[in-house]
Amino acid sequence: MKKGDKYLIGLRSENAKYFPLHWDFPGGKLEPDENPLAGIAREVKEETGLDIQPLEILGVYEFDLDNKGDNTHRFTIYSTEIISGDLTLSEEHIEQRWATKDEICKLKIELYFKPFFKEHS
Repeated sequence: MKKGDKYLIGLRSENAKYFPLHWDFPGGKLEPDENPLAGIAREVKEETGLDIQPLEILGVYEFDLDNKGDNTHRFTIYSTEIISGDLTLSEEHIEQRWATKDEICKLKIELYFKPFFKEHS
């Protein structure tokens, strides 16, 4: 999510399976056979308390998380519009904030941020 020049990011908990204590965009895994637009809206609601409308795909990034070739994760970044709700903190994150690209790039961030910002500078 973006407001002006700031993106909403969350600091993953220390207990996260992947990227503990890294900053990421709100989102998560789709349920089996879940529509991707419904899934991103559900995940954002669960993680932030905000109702959103996904608008378009801004980028798709794939990474092998264990460098063995059998743990590839796909990160799909959507532009969104906030419809309603109040920002709340989920159990998955220990902090949330609105931050600029430059502020985000100084943090401990997930792998997809660098190629995303390279494409969307």
